[in-house]
Amino acid sequence: MLRLRHLKMASRFVTHRLREIHVFEVQAVLLNACNLRCAYCCCPEIKTRLMTTAQWIDVIQGLARVGTMRIKFQGGEPTLRRDFDDLCAETQRNGILAAVITNGLEVAKRPTLLDHLDEVVFSLDSVTPEINDRLRGPDTHAQVVAAIDMARQRGLPTYVNMVVTRDNLDELEPMLEFCEARNVGLNAQPVLFGTEFYDAAARHLALTTEQIRDMHRRLATWKRHGRGVMFSAPIYEKIVNWPDHDVLATRTAGTSDCMAGKYYIHIAANGDVHPCVQHNASLTPKNIVADGLEEALRHVQRHDCGDCFMGYLNERKAVFSFKPTALRELILRG
Repeated sequence: MLRLRHLKMASRFVTHRLREIHVFEVQAVLLNACNLRCAYCCCPEIKTRLMTTAQWIDVIQGLARVGTMRIKFQGGEPTLRRDFDDLCAETQRNGILAAVITNGLEVAKRPTLLDHLDEVVFSLDSVTPEINDRLRGPDTHAQVVAAIDMARQRGLPTYVNMVVTRDNLDELEPMLEFCEARNVGLNAQPVLFGTEFYDAAARHLALTTEQIRDMHRRLATWKRHGRGVMFSAPIYEKIVNWPDHDVLATRTAGTSDCMAGKYYIHIAANGDVHPCVQHNASLTPKNIVADGLEEALRHVQRHDCGDCFMGYLNERKAVFSFKPTALRELILRG
């Protein structure tokens, strides 16, 4: 169903589309620190300089000026920052949707963290507490389920991000049933090695190529039957047909026509601006603090990362290419 916010976002898109810089969606890493140490993740071990509250507020205001419609805060665990509420409130004050991906532990203790959010993505890897807690940490299952229910009681659009490994592959359909019972969308993605955030020591958890393909065939079928997975069926089918799942992304011979870097960007915790979280570009990023926001945004528009198979990123491409199936999913998600 079309809602007022869809119309407001469409107006912002039309207003800014033909301008030199038009970054409509942003993934913003607030810090790498985390209160968990998941079996496959080394993000908490990556040390970096953090931007201050004042610097982030300047960034949010600058993003509003170039038409940004949605900022998704992430980490590490973004709710660990003392200024998390302030940054979300500032995002909303500037007419931007505030979203977060969180492990839910802080939300379970402090539900007021939901006060200035428009969307919440919770990390949950299994409906079976023993399996989830083996992957994500002791007693995490009960806390994140409580946080999910708090978000739904408030009527917030809520989603689950499930990292699929050999240990929880059999939990895929039970997780979908869990989400459907709560009117929660499911993003299930295979654990990916070859990026800085995934711990190479956990490669024994990786799915085989055929397991990845079979998983996404199932997701595509479920979507075609109207079930509660997040992305459109053609996106899952692209992953099925990706030739080599050990190759996360490919480069182009010249400047890429990928939407990343133009329509959406990834801001690292230190202010470096990348095309997306998974890019394979040879680009050396510019930094918001050192180079200024507009210069960093201008610079990231030209890069040589050509294509990838990550579902989320391909759905963004489809949305900004006005593919009907992706636009329909966007509207249905609210």
